[in-house]
Amino acid sequence: MKSFRTTAALVVAGTIRTVLRLAGKGATNLPGKIALRICPSFLSKIAYGKNVIMITGTNGKTTTTHMISEMLRKSGYMVATNVSGANLAAGLATTFAEYRSRERRAVKNRVPAVYVLETDEAAFAKTAGELNPSVCVVTNLFRDQLDRFGELLTTRKCIEKGLDSCNARILLNADDSMISALQKDREERVIFFGLDEAGMTRNIVTNTEDSGSMKPSSDAEYCLKCKKKFIYTARSFGHFGIFECPSCKDHRRLPQYAAYCEQEKAPNDESTMILKKGEHIVRTSLPIMGVHNVYNSIAAAAACVTFGEEVGDERLTIDFCAKALPDIRPAFGRMEKINVGSKSFCILLVKNPVGLDRALCMVSEASDVGGLYLLLNSNIADGTDVSWIWDVDFENRTFPDRLYVSGERYAEMLLRLIYSGAAPENIRSAEMSQCEKLFEEALAACPDGKCLYVLPNYTAMLALRKYLVGRFRLRNFWK
Repeated sequence: MKSFRTTAALVVAGTIRTVLRLAGKGATNLPGKIALRICPSFLSKIAYGKNVIMITGTNGKTTTTHMISEMLRKSGYMVATNVSGANLAAGLATTFAEYRSRERRAVKNRVPAVYVLETDEAAFAKTAGELNPSVCVVTNLFRDQLDRFGELLTTRKCIEKGLDSCNARILLNADDSMISALQKDREERVIFFGLDEAGMTRNIVTNTEDSGSMKPSSDAEYCLKCKKKFIYTARSFGHFGIFECPSCKDHRRLPQYAAYCEQEKAPNDESTMILKKGEHIVRTSLPIMGVHNVYNSIAAAAACVTFGEEVGDERLTIDFCAKALPDIRPAFGRMEKINVGSKSFCILLVKNPVGLDRALCMVSEASDVGGLYLLLNSNIADGTDVSWIWDVDFENRTFPDRLYVSGERYAEMLLRLIYSGAAPENIRSAEMSQCEKLFEEALAACPDGKCLYVLPNYTAMLALRKYLVGRFRLRNFWK
């Protein structure tokens, strides 16, 4: 369904991308932005007849997208994906323009092609109908960028709008009450994934005396139907768990796809993970540590199996996904670990209260921690309001002796650490312009055999990682 405008948009986008890449730029948004200017219907025309999987939600989009992409590549697909995380309409358009020639070669060689696209929640509302995906994955809902999205119900409405604009099969997180409620009036299209009760921190199976004692999350404490506070019999983290409303009896649905780790491990250790599709059970290992990545793993496996069912590909089974999972390496900035001689550093993107809380929990439990480096910016892509750091449980975390703080809003993070009880004499801080120098200081002070954990938010991560690409010859984030 190409038109003159579509062809012109492709040519111009390709030219801009080539020029920017020659200049050492990422070219992840501008080519698509220009393509949409030339042809406003570019996405619907270029995506016509293509296999598309879309992933949206607050946290876990990049990792889930990366896992799905790697599983499908291992099964023989030519996978096109916005690896850089450019997940607005312009980024999606750039991805289609970038992979156009590769897709044509794949089709010529009878290699199946699929687009696996991480999508911002607001962009999902506008683009899902245009892209007409066969599968949509909704990971979770947490407070994030309140200056942009407002409260969670606003974000949820964006996701609802996107789901109702297409006919895709819908994968929902059963443990997130706000997400699982999206099944209403969409029951025939919905498939649930979640954590098996045996893997939850507080549950009635292994911890009957303490099953409901976890501190509730303010993100989703109340039933959307009758506004009564949920009762939990099992919890994992945040507002995730097995919930029921005492009034209307709305409750967590049993997930068709579930997962759990056989035992809790430190972030630098390997965990055996159980994947379940109904009664079918298969063992594998968790490639990227953290209970949030158990959710990402089962979401990715469920998406691949569901996609296989939609396109008639019998190779995409839960057993195949379990076999592919251990070889998947972290996406950039998501538990990305780099060895430097006898020590290492690990980058964990943090962008909202739950994300930072999960990262601090992992660092507290790590056996190889040799320092902690926090970077906080407040650009548009980060969210300009940084007050969310006060919603994070710093007080109950164990910090290493060496703490480092930088970023445009380093003073706020420094104050937060001091209020949490961290000793001021253990903290080194510097402005964003000195973040590279402070990183070198932190890495030099990290003992041999240990790891410096770096926790930046989005634009701070991009700035620091740009330096690290040259310093340690890492891959650029768009590769």
